[in-house]
Amino acid sequence: MTLDWSDATAGTEVRQQSYRAQAAAILRSQIVSGRLEAGTLLSIGSVAERLKVSITPVREALHDLAKDGLVEMRRNRGFIVRRPTPEELDQINEVRALLEIPAIRTITERGLIEDYEPHRELCLRTRGYAMARDWASFVATDREFHLGLLQGLGNDELVSLVGTLRDRSRLLGLDKIADTVTFERSLQEHDDLIEAMAAGDSERAAEIMAVHIRHVRGLWAGVDEGDQAHDA
Repeated sequence: MTLDWSDATAGTEVRQQSYRAQAAAILRSQIVSGRLEAGTLLSIGSVAERLKVSITPVREALHDLAKDGLVEMRRNRGFIVRRPTPEELDQINEVRALLEIPAIRTITERGLIEDYEPHRELCLRTRGYAMARDWASFVATDREFHLGLLQGLGNDELVSLVGTLRDRSRLLGLDKIADTVTFERSLQEHDDLIEAMAAGDSERAAEIMAVHIRHVRGLWAGVDEGDQAHDA
C-alpha cells in the first residue's frame, strides 16, 4: 500500500481543505478502489507516516470514515477496512436506485443543469485515469462526476447520502476488468448520460442511470453481466 497526497487531488480541489479532509479523501479512494484490503488490521501511525502528516488528522479522518461504515476502529490497535456483506451491498444498490434514478429524471425534465461542459470534462478525466490504471484517481473523479450531476437538484442531503452509499460500495478487481467490453460500455454510459440529459430526454437518462447502477453488483463485483448493459 502506497499513499500520497497527490491521490487526493484527483477529481477534487484540496488546497483549501484541512489535513483531516485530505486524509479522508485519500483513504476513501483507497478503500473504494480496493487498494486498502478489507479485514487487514492497519495502524494509524503507519498510515500517518505514509501520508507524511501527524497522527491526529488521520485519526480524525478515520473516525469520519467509521461513521460512514467504511472502517472499524480497534482501540489501541488501529483500524480495519470493513468488508460489506452481499446482502448489505444489495440493499445499498436498491436504495441508490430509488434515489439516483428519479433524481436524474427530474433534473433532466426540469432542465436544472445549464452547462454540461464541466461534466464532459470529468468524463474525459475519468476515462483517462481508467486507461492509465490509476484507480484511486478514477474512483475520485467518477464520484465527483455523479455527485456533480445530482447537485443540479439543489438538495444537499441527497448528494451527501448518495455519496456515502457510493463509498460503501466497492470496486474490486479493476485491473482484471479494465480491458473488457462491459467496462468500456460503462465508461461510454457517462457520455451517453450527459447527452441524454442535455437533450432533455429524461426517460433515456433514467434508463442509462439504471443500467449504470446495476454495474455495482455486476461488473464491479466481478459478476459476468453478459449482454445486460447492451440490451437494457
